[in-house]
Amino acid sequence: MASSSCPAVVDEKHCHDEELKLEMKEEWWTASGGFVIKDIQGKEYFQVKNHLLTHELLDMEGNKVADLVKKKMAIRITFHIYAGEEMSERRATMNLRAMSLKKKAHVYLYEPPYPSQDDPTDLGDMKPALKIKAENCGSWINEAKIVNAETKEVYAEMSKSAAKEELEEAGCKTYVMTVKPGVDVAFMSMCALFFNVAIKEEAGGGAS
Repeated sequence: MASSSCPAVVDEKHCHDEELKLEMKEEWWTASGGFVIKDIQGKEYFQVKNHLLTHELLDMEGNKVADLVKKKMAIRITFHIYAGEEMSERRATMNLRAMSLKKKAHVYLYEPPYPSQDDPTDLGDMKPALKIKAENCGSWINEAKIVNAETKEVYAEMSKSAAKEELEEAGCKTYVMTVKPGVDVAFMSMCALFFNVAIKEEAGGGAS
């Protein structure tokens, strides 16, 4: 298994030895039934299903992988990632910090014993483990990176220009996410889904 400093937040079985280039969709919540995350060769990895305040990530057999759940009554646009047994373990909290056309998000990770859905969100002295950064994106993802907050190691990159280069039929709401070897692809997918929802909501047209 290729090494990476990025922890397997959802499950280490979703870490791959090779770099993956995944076809992602913006505004998937407007499409009936969500969408399928697949690589640029067409191999399918996950299904995304949209529900009120919750977005599900499932494998191709329909088994739940993780939930992306919006936190109610938060100063910043905030979502949690839940995984594990019955999707009850809060593995990460993400919030958007937007300034004009520069968008960024902080990603906070938890360690066992994980908080549950009923536990309050108390980040306390926690520092973000990851950051998602984009410039000149407005309400869209043009170019963005998911990086280690301290070392700046890049775990994944999101790019619309890559979609035009890599895909024969890349619609205006399609981008490519390149996930580095050894990184939890399910976790990166949830980070990308969050970022898409959050910047769209911040612009006044979100999914919730």
